[in-house]
Amino acid sequence: MQSSLESRLDALHQISQRKLADILTRIPGRKDLIIDPVLMKPLECITGVSFLRSLGVDKIFKLEKSGFSCVNPQWVYLIYSDLITAKRVCDQINANIHQDHKNSYHIIFVPSDQVAIQQLLEEEGVHGIVTVHTFPWELIRLDGGVMSHELPGLFRMLFVDGDRSMLPAVARSLWSLQFLFGRIPLILSQGRFSLQIQKMVDILFDELGSPDKPDSEISCMLIVDRDVDYASVLLTPVTYSGLLDEVFGISSGTVELDSRAAGTQDGTAKKVSYQLSSNDAIYNEIKNRHFSDVFTFLSSKAKEIHSEYDRSRNMALHEMKHYVATELQKLTAMKRSLAYHIGACEAIIGEMGHRFESLHQTEQNILEGRNKRDNFNYAEECFATSGKLSSLRLLCLLALTQDGLSLDEAMVLKTQFLHCCGYEHLVTFHNLEKLGLLTRQSAGTNAGSIPYGANDTAGKLAGRVAQVVSQLPKRVSAFQAFAQRLKLFPEVSEEYDLKHPKDPGYVFGGSYVPVVCQLVNLLIKKELSPEEVLKLGSSIGTSSSVQKTAEWDSSAPHSFLVYFVGGVTYAEIAAFQLLEKLTGARILVAGTSIINGNRFIQSIV
Repeated sequence: MQSSLESRLDALHQISQRKLADILTRIPGRKDLIIDPVLMKPLECITGVSFLRSLGVDKIFKLEKSGFSCVNPQWVYLIYSDLITAKRVCDQINANIHQDHKNSYHIIFVPSDQVAIQQLLEEEGVHGIVTVHTFPWELIRLDGGVMSHELPGLFRMLFVDGDRSMLPAVARSLWSLQFLFGRIPLILSQGRFSLQIQKMVDILFDELGSPDKPDSEISCMLIVDRDVDYASVLLTPVTYSGLLDEVFGISSGTVELDSRAAGTQDGTAKKVSYQLSSNDAIYNEIKNRHFSDVFTFLSSKAKEIHSEYDRSRNMALHEMKHYVATELQKLTAMKRSLAYHIGACEAIIGEMGHRFESLHQTEQNILEGRNKRDNFNYAEECFATSGKLSSLRLLCLLALTQDGLSLDEAMVLKTQFLHCCGYEHLVTFHNLEKLGLLTRQSAGTNAGSIPYGANDTAGKLAGRVAQVVSQLPKRVSAFQAFAQRLKLFPEVSEEYDLKHPKDPGYVFGGSYVPVVCQLVNLLIKKELSPEEVLKLGSSIGTSSSVQKTAEWDSSAPHSFLVYFVGGVTYAEIAAFQLLEKLTGARILVAGTSIINGNRFIQSIV
């Protein structure tokens, strides 16, 4: 079953490759391909240059504002389905037409063609001139059981702008996945967009047919909206892959190591693109480790390689010949990999080492509702020391965990942030309030808070009120009540070992277990029915549904597909992979994109 599952996962990129081949084959002759830069990395996961050449692609260009010099009369644009990029393409085509160049133009939209884009093409006067194609690629397998649809703009489109035009493309990819694996017997949906996607998948099965495969290799699929668990995005991860993504940013499984990893501060070192894969033995060992344990492993590996080179010096001629033929290439690749990861670790320490402990302690205090004034003071310091993204993450976490900010807190922190970062961020605050991340407490909710900037008399009165309130039973926020009910705060004791974890909460230093990981854990344990598990998750105010498309054998070994609408983090991926080891269940993790806290906030700014 395991090998069959792996082979079907590998088939996903072959299906995407075939779809692209069909489009390029319909454009006869030699052609130049102009690619949106953000599509370069995902496209590398699907196909290579030699494959494109075999389909008649002569030159490949990046789509840039400054333009480019195409050689062939056929121009083929490959871009995401967004209006801004489409407008740039229209401008370039119109400029070329006005120069009397007799070219033919094609635009391939990923993942779908939208009505708004068709209207734009008409408004720009290129509707009859341009041939439009759509390339609905499949989920892209990044590594092992991790897949991504690589739609980084989807979170903002759905949750901020309310634009649902991409949902049919997401639904089609899940329908296609089930056509490959068999129709999944149990489907759980958590969140309003997840429910809509599942309804669309059902319609596709009715209209386009169901798979002939009688039994699915995946026994349960859980589709969840990103707003089910914002805390897992806002918190700082402690795993190597999570911190690597925080500092450098990982795109389609590839990280670009710059001068920070090379140890130069003048920025002269050339950027190196490095593919992160479980085929890299060193990365496979350290990707989910607690960061404090990574250097120990890398140091021991460096000693092994050094001793191996020493051993090779004393070899006889026939031994050296065998060594060069069988082991030298592997050892050289390992040495290069080791150098990259050591450089990356040093860069992470340089970037975050000076504030990591204080940041982690503050986040833990925020989660547990302790040292409120110190937490606010730290957030204020971050305005000047850590940049707008880090400070906004902390502000959102503060508001999320205590049912919003008081009026005084909100006004002071908002004013300070706007002074530091600019008044254009008024829109940012509007978007955050819209998402429910920077809400204000209702009147009377925060009776014990001391207003900022109060005069002496008011301050004394507030002090007496705070003294009386402090003797009353402590109020528990909705977030903390939910976390306690779902057991999201691990029981940390002296035996709690972050270097040899036995609990998914290690991904945040033992302070928090990702919500969806806990829901899957409950499903694996089978102590509660699927309906009861979703009911626990629904107590945060999200809608949910349970759909059984076939007889679900609750006693059978389970394999899960967890799909995040709005993106999944490397911390959550590490938590699921630990859960796999602890329980023996097979868990595939997928999402519309891979995100981290900085990219999450940046998409809202």
